[in-house]
Amino acid sequence: MVLRKKVQPNYDYTGKDRVVRQRRALADAGGARVETHLDAAEVAKLDALVKSGVAGASRSIRKSLA
Repeated sequence: MVLRKKVQPNYDYTGKDRVVRQRRALADAGGARVETHLDAAEVAKLDALVKSGVAGASRSIRKSLA
């Protein structure tokens, strides 16, 4: 027997639709979405900072840089 999770009626099944919806919601609220495009070397630097204890998580580093 297959059980399915109950999802919200407005659930987005693709990431692309979700990003569009989030951008629209933030713009309507007067904010903006900050996106970063990092290459592998930059991601490795962020990971090294997290491992050394300089930051708690790479997300917090990205938020402080934005």
